[in-house]
Amino acid sequence: MHLLSCVLGSVRGVPTATDSSTYDVGIAGAGQLARMTCLAAWPLGITVAVLGTPDEPAAPMAAAVVPGSWKSAEDVAALGRVCEVVTLENEFVDADALAAVAAAGTPVRPAADDLATVQDKARQKQRLAAAGLPVLEGVVVRTPAELDAAVERLGLPVMMKARTLGYDGYGNATCTTRDEAVAEFARLDRGDGVLLEPFIEFRRELAVMIARSTTGEVLPYPVVETVQRNHVCHEVIVPAPVSPALADRATQVAIGAAEAAGALGVMGVELFETVDGDIVINELAPRPHNSGHYTIEACETSQFENHLRGILGLPLGPTTLRAPAAAMVNILGSRNDTAAPDRAAAMAVPGAHLHLYDKREVRVRRKMGHVTAIGADHGSVLATARRAVAAVGL
Repeated sequence: MHLLSCVLGSVRGVPTATDSSTYDVGIAGAGQLARMTCLAAWPLGITVAVLGTPDEPAAPMAAAVVPGSWKSAEDVAALGRVCEVVTLENEFVDADALAAVAAAGTPVRPAADDLATVQDKARQKQRLAAAGLPVLEGVVVRTPAELDAAVERLGLPVMMKARTLGYDGYGNATCTTRDEAVAEFARLDRGDGVLLEPFIEFRRELAVMIARSTTGEVLPYPVVETVQRNHVCHEVIVPAPVSPALADRATQVAIGAAEAAGALGVMGVELFETVDGDIVINELAPRPHNSGHYTIEACETSQFENHLRGILGLPLGPTTLRAPAAAMVNILGSRNDTAAPDRAAAMAVPGAHLHLYDKREVRVRRKMGHVTAIGADHGSVLATARRAVAAVGL
């Protein structure tokens, strides 16, 4: 019996999709990004089914759950059979599985071919460079001998990246010695080599969310500064404290990157502001992104709502800020346990908007939630968000 042939049931109050069900959107994944997308869908009357298990963050918020995993081609196909459009919450879903969904008649957005390019960081860089966009030099290394040659060419330190399946710093390493490079190569090589880039000094890391519809409509969100520690985003400052000219340059580069990559819905474009005041693309995320979580409270239309609008061909909503300044601070696990968050203490901080992802286990560096604050200036909103995050106690 097929997974979707089960009788409509409920686990934790979540309906299970059946073969006779039809949902407007299917998300391959059921984590926090899918959770916030589901929350954005309900006021619009858009039904969303998620592919996952009933204990994942998105399940209680979804119209239905398709039991399974985004890692399974069979389960991805099952999602496609009950949805009008399929999208994803991470760029690691197998592109061939998504292509099969599209071939069976269900549109996949962004398209499987474009996703296949973006999910490989080496191919992603090649496409951006071919479009004339500013990227760092990249060298694909497949053997220890090629590693030695690349390190000699680029110099130390170097940034090493897994070509696929890297996120939140787990697929990156800064190598300051050849021995470190050899060790990290062994760790990060998935069988297709690694990507080496020169390590550059930069003033700050920036990001821009770009909303793009099937109709061709494109809207950028404000340029933001992202504060990273050990390759993990800790804070987002909105708008980025850069000149109007640099903000415009970053926006135009981000729009160009989204168009080159075939973005549909929203795409996160991570950038560096170089020490000489220019912009270089770091990486792309073909989906809602951590650097855009602030948009829920701070913008007229959240990134999650515009992702739905974009993939369904609906008019995009305005991306303007509702206040002069905003900040988002991630709630990252500081230990490994099952401790409950102190919601009351965080909610007692005036002006703090608390988002918890309903994850059962706390792990070091795991994203457990975030806090957003909006107001008149960067200093006050950052202080508010930081106080609430500290109060959560995870």
